[in-house]
Amino acid sequence: MAYALELFFDPHAEAAVRALWANLEARGMPSMATASHCNHRPHVSLLVAQHLTPDQARVVVQPLTEATDVILRLGSVAVFPGRAGVVYLGVTPTQRLLRLHHVVHTRLAAVGVESGRHYLPDAWVPHCTLSQGLSHEQVCTAVRAIKRLRTIEADVVEVGVQNTETGRITPIAQLPHSQDAT
Repeated sequence: MAYALELFFDPHAEAAVRALWANLEARGMPSMATASHCNHRPHVSLLVAQHLTPDQARVVVQPLTEATDVILRLGSVAVFPGRAGVVYLGVTPTQRLLRLHHVVHTRLAAVGVESGRHYLPDAWVPHCTLSQGLSHEQVCTAVRAIKRLRTIEADVVEVGVQNTETGRITPIAQLPHSQDAT
């Protein structure tokens, strides 16, 4: 079993990603909306670990709530290589986001949480998954289906821990929507 520490988007950005998921579904491909038994929400995972309790995850609440204006820019369509094709939206890796990711890992390591190697600070590719388990042909079709992507600016409004086996999401913190702060 694995657990993911996830950043969830404001309603407008979430709707934009869900529209891309629907576009893939309309073309006969699975999206994260239906890819598994999990109740996926559009998100960016900061970490995936074999063991992560909500109490452990709460050690990162302070740096996340202090970064009240974290805006993720999802602006490119990309693919992770391998047998089970994964199509995702790339997130622009700003210095602020990379520093925040590093602080999260440092704090979680201090309470004994070990991240999967793909999520370590020097290896992490910030992304929002659109679809996974695609054949080579489906990957090509998926990329063509969303090639006219406009950059999605996503305010991070919530942090949660998802059990990747059951799909259950445990909220850790609500963050102020940057438009609410004005």
